[in-house]
Amino acid sequence: MEQLIQVKKPGLFLSIQDLGRPGYQHLGVPVSGAMDRYALIMGNRLLNNEDGFAALEITFGGTELTFKYDAVICITGGDLAAHIDYEPVPLWETIKVQQGKRLTFERPVRGMRAYLCVAGGIQSEKWLGSQSTFEKGKMGSRLEEEDVIKVGQVDGDQPYLRALRRDLRPILTQTVTLRVVASQIESQFTTASVSKFYQSSYVFKKGDRMGCMLEGASLVHTSTADIVSDVVTYGTIQVPANGQPMILLADRQTTGGYTTIGTVISADHWKLAQMAPGATVQFEKVSIKEAEWLQQLWQQF
Repeated sequence: MEQLIQVKKPGLFLSIQDLGRPGYQHLGVPVSGAMDRYALIMGNRLLNNEDGFAALEITFGGTELTFKYDAVICITGGDLAAHIDYEPVPLWETIKVQQGKRLTFERPVRGMRAYLCVAGGIQSEKWLGSQSTFEKGKMGSRLEEEDVIKVGQVDGDQPYLRALRRDLRPILTQTVTLRVVASQIESQFTTASVSKFYQSSYVFKKGDRMGCMLEGASLVHTSTADIVSDVVTYGTIQVPANGQPMILLADRQTTGGYTTIGTVISADHWKLAQMAPGATVQFEKVSIKEAEWLQQLWQQF
């Protein structure tokens, strides 16, 4: 029997995401994938799935799903007030869902994006080896009302009910410190502007899966804001002529022509994924060695 989940209400943005499609940036194709990779990986591990199994990424809430089979699921990432038939659903632990039950994500309580991982993983068409939705590149599309989602069969050990240790669960707040490795062209900003960048607070104004725009202390270039297009990555901080930083995210372009002041380290990408509009952002400079150590520490979980 097929294992299916039906979309009743998609909400703001409901999509299928895995760990993305690395290896194609030289062809102009971004990696894409889950905005909060930690949430996706941990949800899969709790279910005995492979790390890269696809899940549903729910942005902001307003989502309603109906299960057409008896499932084992795990919800991770942001708290979007998930309920099963009006009963609250705990995050970061596996639970059973009976056939016919209705799962809703009502609104953001903390964070912006929740991940619905299911035992067996979400099954869908692949583009360049990945199921990740990248709408701008016509690789899949957001899920809509009455769409039916297929779920894979569980191979090997059956998942059992367990929870992630509380000290491994990210704490989501509206005041965020992002650790940054300085750009090689940091000198294209005045010394005063570099100091201002790390000493000031910024406000997250708006964003999507491609990037987020901040508002705060204006940064001054020593000459022009434009450069010969260079490679960009998740976390690259560009500063256009208006002096306001913008941070590139999962669906970013592969090259950029604005001056960069730094890159948010990989260990803090989950913070970028979960920032809500109005969040206060501060930056802290770290070395490459510190960034590598922090990433190794993060990955050991």
